[in-house]
Amino acid sequence: MKHKIWTGLTTFLLFSSLGVVSCYADTFPEGKIDRQNELIDRSSETNDNSQKAIANRQADVLKVGEYQLNTQEGQNTITKILAHELVGRQAATLYVRNIPVLTFLDSEETNKKRDNQNSDSSVKVGTIQSSNSDQPKDSVWRASVVASRLNQLIQESPNLDITAKWDADREGYMILVNEQKLVEINDQTILPDTTKNLATDTLQATNRLRRQVNNAPPLKEIAGKPKPKPQPEPQKVAVGRITFQYQGWASWYGPGFHGGLTASGERFNQYVMTAAHKTLPFGTKVRVTNLNNGSSVIVRINDRGPFTPGRVIDVSSAAARILGMIQSGVAPVKVEVIESRGS
Repeated sequence: MKHKIWTGLTTFLLFSSLGVVSCYADTFPEGKIDRQNELIDRSSETNDNSQKAIANRQADVLKVGEYQLNTQEGQNTITKILAHELVGRQAATLYVRNIPVLTFLDSEETNKKRDNQNSDSSVKVGTIQSSNSDQPKDSVWRASVVASRLNQLIQESPNLDITAKWDADREGYMILVNEQKLVEINDQTILPDTTKNLATDTLQATNRLRRQVNNAPPLKEIAGKPKPKPQPEPQKVAVGRITFQYQGWASWYGPGFHGGLTASGERFNQYVMTAAHKTLPFGTKVRVTNLNNGSSVIVRINDRGPFTPGRVIDVSSAAARILGMIQSGVAPVKVEVIESRGS
């Protein structure tokens, strides 16, 4: 009797369990369960990929390459690096106590490699930096090296001697710390608000470092800075007797009129020393002197003009080049009429 009751109870429990499983299976058909599992797997994979991408982007900004300092927890540094783009190039700006001091730009070669790798979906973010020492280093890597050196030097001695110097061997400007080269200023390492003059950029970056590191007074010049090359003497032209002279503004004309007829009937040649004047007889020779730089040229009048108020003569492009007024377009001049000798 007990055996029969136990058997019946077991059978009841077994069928009850099967009924629960069957009901659960009916509620979530096999296809839906598979799709749900697939969505869960995809969600996990997407989340993992997002986390990896974020980590890679953070590594791009925070990495300090092979020169990373093994600082202890809680130890403060005075530098930080901001990765950004500047005129289409990847850049990294080094801040010292929240003041921008130097901006590092990727070389054209590194920029091209990054563009190529970004266009290749099989290449992961942040893999452009090669471990090969012959490869050009990216801007973040170079900024990190300088930041690490600064932090290390400050930890060793807070009173740093920061100076600027002309490197005669490499023909470039550099910033020194305790007479040791910290960084070279060139077309890939500039002042964040660059003056587009390497000497000025070097001096200003050095003085920012001096002020932010140990509040040192600014430097007034760069040690060993080469003196500017002497400018060539203005061209002087020997002439005959001057009949009269006057001053005013000169302009020039050339490409658009080359080959056309002048008022005298001859073809205009922009490569010949000629000029247009409102009243002087054709064939008259005049000496035109640029009052800004002292350069002079003799031209022959063969055309009429200029007709713009305030201008006294219009010279050919060849004459304008000698006068040094191609870029400016106009220049204050002295016009001296020379006695004509059979012209």
